[in-house]
Amino acid sequence: MRESKADIVETLARLAAQFAGHDPDKHLRIQIGNVVVHDDVTWRYPDFLNRAESAYQVLADSNPPPAGE
Repeated sequence: MRESKADIVETLARLAAQFAGHDPDKHLRIQIGNVVVHDDVTWRYPDFLNRAESAYQVLADSNPPPAGE
């Protein structure tokens, strides 16, 4: 079964969070003054999602050899 783009981006975002030393499933609340800028699990933080999307594009644009070669 082929994973969807959203599944791959989530996996890459989780890896980005782990590489940055964060638990991807930990709840993260970031507040600047009275404004909440993020209130969700760590892997959904925009920086990690942007890194994941960029990594996906690199992978999608590459031409890997067929499996088994």
